[in-house]
Amino acid sequence: MNTYLALVKREILDGKNGYIRVPLILSGLALAMVFLSSVGIGELNLVRDIDHDQIHNIGDALNLAQQEEPADLPAAVTAGYWVMSALMWVAFPFVIFFSLLGSLYEERRDRSILFWKSMPVDDWQEVAVKLFTTVLVTPVIFFGVAIAAQLTMAVLLSVVVLFQGGPVSALWPLGLMISSWFSMFGHYVIWALWALPVLAWVLFVSAYASRLPFMWAILTPVIIILAELMFFDTHVFAEWLGRQLGGWQEWAFNDLGQGRHIDGPRDALNMVFGAAQWEALKFSLTSLRFWSGLVVAGGFVYGAIELRKRGI
Repeated sequence: MNTYLALVKREILDGKNGYIRVPLILSGLALAMVFLSSVGIGELNLVRDIDHDQIHNIGDALNLAQQEEPADLPAAVTAGYWVMSALMWVAFPFVIFFSLLGSLYEERRDRSILFWKSMPVDDWQEVAVKLFTTVLVTPVIFFGVAIAAQLTMAVLLSVVVLFQGGPVSALWPLGLMISSWFSMFGHYVIWALWALPVLAWVLFVSAYASRLPFMWAILTPVIIILAELMFFDTHVFAEWLGRQLGGWQEWAFNDLGQGRHIDGPRDALNMVFGAAQWEALKFSLTSLRFWSGLVVAGGFVYGAIELRKRGI
């Protein structure tokens, strides 16, 4: 266990720019924008475009919402925190992609693989840790930063709203916030399992490409899609790729809204952070495409391990 922890720590330190600095910097920018908007500075004023005589600042907006729609306010605030931290998540897929793409390629390019192969660690352990760190540890770090950012936002907004005479307690729907954290991470895990064959492909390219791994990772599927379209006039591979990267949700959530009455943010949040996760899990576990994708991912991971054994 100590060996695996050491390997994970090494991966995090090697990729700290993407794993740590990127989410911290982007969440810091989001916090700055939220604070500036909450005090009404310039064009960032949150209530500038609200056409209501009683609303002059965020405190007034919260007071009015608590009077007119008290049941929906906690859900609206929780959803608002996720929207405010969205800037950080824009960079997340790029961090995942480029981390996997460079994980096995960089050690061959700078010849550090000679040193790491002298360590008492098997190739399969190295490859497994690189995949595990990028696909699971990285989102844990991002979610940790997102949670810290949301709590910091709540503190900053509480100070502002306190001076504006608004209801500070409305900014702390902790029950909904905590459930949304677990729900979002759970949904990510399901998404990552669906996307695992694509992620494992990027890892395989990292182990295979001697030069320009980015071109290998992107152009190869593009060429397959174009060749299939040109010679067979079909797009089976493109559909498979889109399904694995998120298109599966169209089928998983097809019946989610049927028979449900969504009236305001509370119902929408309960559906997104509650029923949607169970629907996604049930659909995934009963889908042959889901399990076949995991088999394809296993093949790419096995190929990456074999290539690393010969990567000197």
